[in-house]
Amino acid sequence: MFDYVVVGAGSAGCVLANRLTADGKSRVALIEAGPRKHHSFKVRAVGMYFQLWRTPLDWAFSTVPQKHVDNRRMFFPRGKVIGGTGSLNSVVYMRGHRANYDEWRDLGNPGWGYRDVLPYFKKSEDNARGASEYHGAGGPLAVDDIEGLRVPALEAWIEAAATRCKVKKTDDFNGDDQEGVGFYQFNLRKGLRQSTAIAFLEPALRRPNLTVITDALATGLVVDGDRVRGVRIRQKGVERVIEGLETIVCGGAVGSPHLLMLSGIGEGAELRAVGIEPRHELAGVGKHLEDHLCMPVQFKATGVNALSRLAMLTWPLRYLTARKGPLAQSPPQAGGFTRSRPGSALPDNQWHVIPFGFAPPNTDEARDPPMGGFLTILPGLIYPKSNGEIRLASKDPAAAPAIDPRFFSDPADLEHLVDGVILAREIAATAPLAQHLGDEVWPGAKVSSRDEVRAAVRTSVNVIFHPTGTCKMGTDAAAVVDPELRVKGLRGLRVADASVMPKIIGGNTNAPTIMIAEKAADLLLQAR
Repeated sequence: MFDYVVVGAGSAGCVLANRLTADGKSRVALIEAGPRKHHSFKVRAVGMYFQLWRTPLDWAFSTVPQKHVDNRRMFFPRGKVIGGTGSLNSVVYMRGHRANYDEWRDLGNPGWGYRDVLPYFKKSEDNARGASEYHGAGGPLAVDDIEGLRVPALEAWIEAAATRCKVKKTDDFNGDDQEGVGFYQFNLRKGLRQSTAIAFLEPALRRPNLTVITDALATGLVVDGDRVRGVRIRQKGVERVIEGLETIVCGGAVGSPHLLMLSGIGEGAELRAVGIEPRHELAGVGKHLEDHLCMPVQFKATGVNALSRLAMLTWPLRYLTARKGPLAQSPPQAGGFTRSRPGSALPDNQWHVIPFGFAPPNTDEARDPPMGGFLTILPGLIYPKSNGEIRLASKDPAAAPAIDPRFFSDPADLEHLVDGVILAREIAATAPLAQHLGDEVWPGAKVSSRDEVRAAVRTSVNVIFHPTGTCKMGTDAAAVVDPELRVKGLRGLRVADASVMPKIIGGNTNAPTIMIAEKAADLLLQAR
């Protein structure tokens, strides 16, 4: 019997494993479906994260056909490894806009306003710039600037975007004001990915009160009346139960509702439709799925990391000998936040700018990047009006769930990205960036009318893999957990990951997920 059973060793689960074992007494089991590969070359070399997609370290999900996106089954990567998706993401350190958390609070979640959560962000952080009003130093999680020379075309993009969008240049999107353009900070140090597996779990592995169980698929929670007593796992074909006084599900916005529904916790009619008898009806499980989207606009370019097969052969050696070169850097080094129109309440465009090309039309299938010099500008949709759901496709725990974000079901989301393509082109035509750019190769100059751009967006839009909201926190009828992250109507069960976000935040979601886990650890320890 453990004090705490943590299901999922991703960005949240590794934080909880560390904080809950820090007293040296609490017995904690951490369960992960994937292996201990968080130290492998491709994981630590962040420039290789694309090559982890569709490997055994990725659940490699796809959505169901998206009606409003040319019926595409859109690729939906999720980490299946210690560190979770934080072991195969682009390590951008971004918290979101301060107003996002005040909105959470105002939706009925006391204790989740910006001033409430800021101490948890700072607690995790070891920012290379040192401590300040908005940043922490000495925490487990490394936050660094780009090391070495910056890419000239990215510097030119920042200048051009600041001019065209009439925003400031900034080096801190996580301070007092998010709006502006500049270079991002990353969870990198000395060229090595700093996932929560490295930052939080590795120090905790030396503690005798932590048990880590890998390659173990969680098949269902043990529900006894209104109490959850642990989780059933399948490891090497053998099923067993891991019991705990408190079970914390950290499977992410796909895995957490999936496990709850497999356990009979969800909307009754939907569970019965796949042959599962409801144990605890909770209609919001799996609903309110939100995610961010981006649309690539690609140009031939100079002053970028031009790809050639010969140059790429040298990258592993440069990385292994000196932790330098493209493999030591995250691809989306520059970007920022601007407003789609002057009346926008918040900066609602997030930009990711990458100094190499991609193989069109989208990431739905694996494609090799094009050789040569390219700049890819990605305007993003960060406050979607569309939302969808996670459903069970089968009662078999090993079967993938049905992921249906219903992208563009609200036409305003499509129009937002059409406007983003137009603005990306205007920035590209602005000095000093224009001097670095040649022909637009995607979607291409022939795509000019608004209808043509709409069609191109439907063809090429990609998921940024920031799913949230499927076990959302709140006090309304659709909420799954309360503000203390307890699953409503059940004892001994909490959810702590991106699935509890009542509204998606404006920015990359890994840092907010870490914050949620930090706060969850405090809530658990205070409840003892």
